[in-house]
Amino acid sequence: MSEMLLRRPSLLALPFLCLGLAGCGSSGSSSGQPSAMQTLGNVVMFQSTTPPPAEPLPRDDQDEQLVCPEVIIADGGAALRAQSGQDSGSLRHQISILNVARECTPTGNGGYRLKVGVEGRVLLGPAGGPGTYGATLTTTVTRGTTQVARRAARVGGTIASGQGGTDFSHVEDGIIVPAGRGEVEIIVSLGSGSATPARSRRR
Repeated sequence: MSEMLLRRPSLLALPFLCLGLAGCGSSGSSSGQPSAMQTLGNVVMFQSTTPPPAEPLPRDDQDEQLVCPEVIIADGGAALRAQSGQDSGSLRHQISILNVARECTPTGNGGYRLKVGVEGRVLLGPAGGPGTYGATLTTTVTRGTTQVARRAARVGGTIASGQGGTDFSHVEDGIIVPAGRGEVEIIVSLGSGSATPARSRRR
């Protein structure tokens, strides 16, 4: 009896050894249901009677990470000055772009929804006074030689008596960029700034 008890652990170790060798060649019962050995193996390996579902293989479009284009301030479009003369003392006000930002949200099939934000400031000059000042902000999105979108909005602010300036912000939302070939560029400009991007001013 004592000899049988001593041998029992070695017999119990055999099923667990088989589990480490893919069930020792046993794939299931004849009914198509998992065998008792497979069920026991699942409990040992996954703490459940059934194995977890296999992770799906990544698709090609999932491997491609969306790169959101940078916002470019157009050459000559970073600031707009109003002067009554040629000297610096004749400056009435200046409207400038200070910061730009963007956000891209995938819409599927390689396209995305674009949101463009611009922050700026209106400053009074020596010849200026309290009042409301504004300028036209143009946002242009191109892909290669094709214009995807062009938006124009009025920006600026009111400067009260005793103040030297005021800040403004504007968000252009809902621009849909379809899938396609060619580099996408986002160009913002104040006033009559040209459509040629000043690449040294990328943010």
